Amino acid sequence: MFGRLLKKEIKELLNLGTIVSVVVVAVLYGSLGNVFKSTVEKSTVGQKVAIVREDTGTIAELAEKALSNMVDIVYAGSDLKEAEEAVKKEKASAIIVIPKGFSQSLESGEKARLEIVWYLRGTGLSEAVSTGMISSLIESLKVQLASFLLNDPKKAQLLFDPLEIVQHTYLRGNLFENHSPEAIMNVFYSQNIMIPILIMMLIIMSGSSLISSLAMEKENKTLETLLTMPVKREHIALAKIVGSAIVGLILAGIYMAGFYSYMNSLTQNVQGMGLNFKAVDFLLIGSSLFLSILAGLSLCMLLGMMAKDYRSAQLLTFPISILALVPMIANMIMDFSNLPGILKMIVFLIPFSHPIMSPKLAFYGDYGLIVSGILYLLIFSVVTTVFVFRIFNSDYVVLGWQREKRLKFFSR
Repeated sequence: MFGRLLKKEIKELLNLGTIVSVVVVAVLYGSLGNVFKSTVEKSTVGQKVAIVREDTGTIAELAEKALSNMVDIVYAGSDLKEAEEAVKKEKASAIIVIPKGFSQSLESGEKARLEIVWYLRGTGLSEAVSTGMISSLIESLKVQLASFLLNDPKKAQLLFDPLEIVQHTYLRGNLFENHSPEAIMNVFYSQNIMIPILIMMLIIMSGSSLISSLAMEKENKTLETLLTMPVKREHIALAKIVGSAIVGLILAGIYMAGFYSYMNSLTQNVQGMGLNFKAVDFLLIGSSLFLSILAGLSLCMLLGMMAKDYRSAQLLTFPISILALVPMIANMIMDFSNLPGILKMIVFLIPFSHPIMSPKLAFYGDYGLIVSGILYLLIFSVVTTVFVFRIFNSDYVVLGWQREKRLKFFSR
C-alpha cells in the first residue's frame, strides 16, 4: 500500500508542466553561460577608441603611433567634435586626448597630461572588461614613453615593474605554493556558490510542492477521505516526504545541470591548486545534503499542516528559504570557525547550514565537523519526522490548530 501512495505522490508532483519549465530554465542557464563568455571574449579584443592629438611634438606623435598599434582607431585627428561623432557612430569606448604641451612637459622632466573621455553604454561585465583593457593599454604606453626618454627599454621596464612577486599561502595548515590569497579565495567562492543555490532550489521546489499538495488536499477534502481509508497515517506522511524528496532531486538535478554549465563558463581553472574533491568528500557532502533535504521536507510538512488553503500555502515556504539564506550569506562572509560563539551556535542549529559548509570543510580536511553535522541532521530529521507522524495520527491535520486543542495536544 505504501508503494501505491508513493506512486500517487510522485505522479501529482512530477507533471509535464513542471518538467518542461525546469528543463527550459536549465537550457537557458547553459546558453547564458556561453553568451556571457563570448561577450567577455569580444570585449577583450579590438577595443575601439578615437585619438585627438592637439600637440605636434615628437613624443606626442610617438604616443599616437603606439596607441594605434594597440587598439582599433576609429578617428585620428585634432578635432574633438569629429572624434565624438566617430565614437557615437562606431560605438567606440573612449576618446584619448593628447593636449598641447604634452611633448614639452616630458622633455623638460615634468609629468604630461593625458585626457580620456569614456563612453559607457551600461554598467555590465562587458563594459568593465572594456574599460579595464584600455586602462591596461595606457599603462603599456607609459613604459614605451619611458623607454623613449631613457633610450633604454630594459631599464624602463625595470623601473615600472621592478619586482617579481612569488606568493605562497598557508590556509589552515595547508600550503599552496605559487598561489596568492586572492586566487585561493576566488576558487572557494566559485565552488561554494553551487551548493547553497542547490539547497535553495531543492527546498523551494520540493518543499513548495509538498506544502501546496497538502494544502490542496485539505481544501478539496481529499485528505479527509484518505485518512478514513484503512491505511496507516504514518505511511501517508512518509509517502509525501519520500515522494517530494525524489521529485525535488530530479528537478534540481535537471536545473543544476544547466546552472553548472553556466558557472563553469565563468569560473577560473583551478588545476594545479590541489583543490579537488576525494571520493570520501563526495560521500560526506552527499550524506549531509540528503539529510538536510529530509529535514527541510519534514519542516515543510509541518508548515503544510498549518495551511488552511492553497493561497496561504504559497507564503509558508518563505521561512524555510530564509533559514537556507542565512548560512549561505554567513559562509560567504566568514568561515564557520571564525564566527562569534552565539552566531556559530545559531548557524550550526540551522539544518541547511551543514551541506553549505561541507565543501569548504572538506577542502580544509575538517572531517570531524562534517561528521558531527551529519549526526545532528540525522537526529533532527528523525525527531522532526516522528513529530510529523504524531500530528498525522491526531485530528489536527484536519481540524487545524485551535488553541484549546493545541494545548491538549502538547499536554499528552
